[in-house]
Amino acid sequence: VIDAEGNVAYEIAGRWNSQLVAKKVGAGKGQLHPDMSVSGPNSPSVSPEYILLWRNSEKPPGSPFNLTPFAITLNDCPQDTLRPFLCPTDCRLRPDQRAFELGKYELANDLKTQQEEKQRSIRKAREEGRMEPHRPRWFSAETDGDTGERVWSPVRTEEGRLEYWVERERVWREGGGKRWAGVDDIFIEEPEVVKELLGSTNTK
Repeated sequence: VIDAEGNVAYEIAGRWNSQLVAKKVGAGKGQLHPDMSVSGPNSPSVSPEYILLWRNSEKPPGSPFNLTPFAITLNDCPQDTLRPFLCPTDCRLRPDQRAFELGKYELANDLKTQQEEKQRSIRKAREEGRMEPHRPRWFSAETDGDTGERVWSPVRTEEGRLEYWVERERVWREGGGKRWAGVDDIFIEEPEVVKELLGSTNTK
């Protein structure tokens, strides 16, 4: 790290899969080693002149793809708190994706095939006039006044509120699990095995 005067102020060393450490130039003895034991939340202070910039978190046993605890929770949809209030087109509800996240890779592949078949069937029905043309539910195409380019803006109510959140609030007030107005059915049915797996993970 070089300061405003062009002098080397700090040295940095590390590995992509373990830790990143630093020390001020002139501090400590010898070269900065990427595997040096440096004080942190889970280690004693053995070298106070060094700075722990980052340390890889411990992975849960059986973590798919070596994901961190944070990454594993990104698509979490608790059955009793969040899931009933999500829009049915929310990608977190896609059955093949959920099966993949649960480690059921063969099932996920089969469900993905079913999902793609449903998408093709809907597209064909629209092309043949058996279904109405697709109309974006939460966004509308507009022309940017400065650039002249097409931009997608959130659909708003007459009062200026975002229509998505107005509808979500309605579903919440009615206790969740209600049908969303004007929302297409775009996902395949969630198989029982995925429901059972979700139930077991939510009770742990």
